[in-house]
Amino acid sequence: MLWLFSCIATLLFPGSASLAQEVFICVWRNPERTMTRLFPDARDYRTVSLAISADALARIEKRLGDTVLPGQREQFQYFEMLDGDGAVIGYTQAMTQRGEFGAIEFVFGLNPDRRIVRLYIQRQRERDRRFRDPAFLDKFANVSIADADALEDPEGANATVGTRAVTQGIRKALIAFDELVLKAE
Repeated sequence: MLWLFSCIATLLFPGSASLAQEVFICVWRNPERTMTRLFPDARDYRTVSLAISADALARIEKRLGDTVLPGQREQFQYFEMLDGDGAVIGYTQAMTQRGEFGAIEFVFGLNPDRRIVRLYIQRQRERDRRFRDPAFLDKFANVSIADADALEDPEGANATVGTRAVTQGIRKALIAFDELVLKAE
């Protein structure tokens, strides 16, 4: 519970980052129930946590063109989706970004080719719900890690705080996965 509070406190009160400095990605709610929403063949998952070095953080922020939020600077977490035989069939990331009225929490899956398979919003408090619209979320299907650096809000001139937050969160997660997982292989 302290972990969840730390994530939300950091987003709502950025100056209070002392509790949240240990967490990069906020909580994935109901993983057993929702993992099959992203990967119907998944039977289990494995949590992977990686320390973020100062050099890796600098590379991530340079590619992102922005600073990583407090509480997301020291550790990166993702989940390996496993089939019935224990083989990795994809990856899940749970992200939190600042919205206009608080935290926007979302989860997305990457297939073994590192392309987004699905994206859904877990929680949010935004008045503008456009970023929850399946038509908006479906625009990220098949986006790959190779697309991360050039990824822009698909709403363009009609972008909202929520659509920009989701887009920026996806960019950050893909870039971090590339820097911390793929380049380390």
